[in-house]
Amino acid sequence: MKKEEIKTYHFLKNEPKKRQFDIYDLKEYQKLNSEHSSKPHSHSFYQLIWFKNNKGSHIIDFESYQIKEDRIFFVAKNQIHYFEKRSDYRGYLIHFNESFLLSNETDINFFLTYSIFNNKQEPYFQTPKNLEHKLINYLSQIEDEVTNTNEFGNSDILSNLLKSMLLVIEREKRKNAEANKKHDNSNYLKFRDLLENNFHKKWSVSDFAKELSISTKTLNSIVKSEIGTTVSQNISDRIILEAKRKLTHSNSYINQIAFDLGFNDPYYFTKFFKKQVNCSPAEFRKSIS
Repeated sequence: MKKEEIKTYHFLKNEPKKRQFDIYDLKEYQKLNSEHSSKPHSHSFYQLIWFKNNKGSHIIDFESYQIKEDRIFFVAKNQIHYFEKRSDYRGYLIHFNESFLLSNETDINFFLTYSIFNNKQEPYFQTPKNLEHKLINYLSQIEDEVTNTNEFGNSDILSNLLKSMLLVIEREKRKNAEANKKHDNSNYLKFRDLLENNFHKKWSVSDFAKELSISTKTLNSIVKSEIGTTVSQNISDRIILEAKRKLTHSNSYINQIAFDLGFNDPYYFTKFFKKQVNCSPAEFRKSIS
């Protein structure tokens, strides 16, 4: 049976003059879109999902995460995710394009793109009671402002409200993180940026270090202090994730997937995949069919 190609959805892709942001009631959104949202898919935009009840799981890049009341999920562009097909969701859904939030190249922008989003260790935030009122207040202001579509400063106000809410969440995450020692993590975020854009080019650890103007030893130390793994393992993990995505959601031949991921010889791709996943690409594809 032919594998159904994964769909990529866009948000106002061909309408750059429109406000690149919107907020939805999750229950109402699912009523209209459950046929699409319950199948694995990706976006060219960012999505924030704030669940307000304890119902089911949410699946992001092959991992299932339990839904809990006041748990906020962050889905980055190009990630594959889907909802369970059910009608009892409660909460809020926010869509926005990168251009809506990011205005210039600052470390905060790197954080928003590569820390709070694209965090495979924990792609969600469990809102503590002491912060609930503050975050709900931001959400209420967003809901009020979103109706002022044609008013002066509407997009800027919404962008600042969203960015402020995300920064408050990140501050709380850092406060509670045992690994947080008040260090500058800008080089780590820049590494994440480089990795996302170059993982398929077979860059070595020294290539990344050279691009960041630091030594390989320093880069490994930075990455290990942030997430506990080496640069080499991060590169491997990103390649494997992309390979799994292509094997699961495309009809591409394994040889083609190997070439797309920078392998000149499909044999070495199969060997690499088997070492990381403990099965061959063909076996993995068969197991998820």
